[in-house]
Amino acid sequence: MAIDIRPIVKEEIPAFRHVISQAFGGDAVDDEESRQRFDDQVDLGRTYAAFDDSRMVATAAAFTFDVSLPGGAVTPMGGLTMVGVRPTHRRRGLLNRLMTAHFDDCRDRGEWISGLFASESSIYGRYGFGDAAPAIEVEINGPAAGVPAATDGVRLVDIEEARKAFPEVYEQIRPQRPGRLSRSEPWWEHRHFRDPEAWRRGASGRRYVVAYRDGVAVGYCTYRQKEKWERGIPSGTVRVGELFGIDAAAQLSLWSLVCSVDLFPNVEADMLPADFELPMQVANPRMVQRRILDGLYVRILDVPGALEARGYSVDDSLVLEIEDTMGVAGGKFRLEVSHEGAMCGATSDEADLKLDVATLSSLYLGADGAGPLHRVGKIEGDIHAVRRFDAAMRSDIAPSCPEMF
Repeated sequence: MAIDIRPIVKEEIPAFRHVISQAFGGDAVDDEESRQRFDDQVDLGRTYAAFDDSRMVATAAAFTFDVSLPGGAVTPMGGLTMVGVRPTHRRRGLLNRLMTAHFDDCRDRGEWISGLFASESSIYGRYGFGDAAPAIEVEINGPAAGVPAATDGVRLVDIEEARKAFPEVYEQIRPQRPGRLSRSEPWWEHRHFRDPEAWRRGASGRRYVVAYRDGVAVGYCTYRQKEKWERGIPSGTVRVGELFGIDAAAQLSLWSLVCSVDLFPNVEADMLPADFELPMQVANPRMVQRRILDGLYVRILDVPGALEARGYSVDDSLVLEIEDTMGVAGGKFRLEVSHEGAMCGATSDEADLKLDVATLSSLYLGADGAGPLHRVGKIEGDIHAVRRFDAAMRSDIAPSCPEMF
């Protein structure tokens, strides 16, 4: 019997949650809070499930986001998530069909890009996704790093004060850096303010901190504490969740706090941008150990729509030949950019550069990389055209998506 793919209905939510939990090696928790979290965040019209006869054998879904772009603009993005195939149904083309269903859904909704976080980095390049917002993971020896003292007032707050201050700060800073996502009220509540024991991994409950300047919130962070003693010496760890400020001074004030918690000399954080500033601000940057990871993957679904949505800081015109083996967004396009915006449309002119859609997608949010991509053969064309393309696409602030979905 043929396998059908369609959105699920309410009565099929338990089966959907079971399939995706099993795919990631866990078991779905069936309590009131977890059911409410799913209901509040997941639009059933944006689920994609494969059925073999009446049994669900593969899943995927999408969140509806706006994502910030270079130049301060935003564009709609379908956030692909909860992708899983039962081990009994691998190698049957189900992932291809789920991806096609998702791409069609996004284009029908006027979303010219899709985004995801990859559980396996080897999978999604073949579907046209590129790592568009690399992330930094850090381990800090707080006492030895020499973090300057806070210049803003910083205090621990209760959850009600956090509920008021955090979204206000986040919305102020969100347009400043490409890759940041819109957050609905349920998203804030379930992702950032609810704190189930299962999420703590043996650490404390979430601590909430706000930085104030002249009585106005200018930054916030969250962290947990993991206690540890070695031969009577405190060696606990502060695990930073999010840390944001409206400027470098506000962020430094928050780092000053989390790097000076008594009994907890070790500080861990991840999902930080590639141009993470703290190593430039401390007395001993070697005490800030960094590791680069892949972050938000982006897939362009409509080249003119996507490229016209973002901003540019140069004036130029280039012809790009885009290869797309899935037949979604390929073709030859003239891109004309200026400080005022961009125009992009199909053309028959000779291409200045040739690249596949995954490569274009990896540069879409403004990450560095056109030069290296050219050197390894992923961009074909004259080096001078590559340099012009790099200058057009690059953002002066590194893209970063601070949370997985």
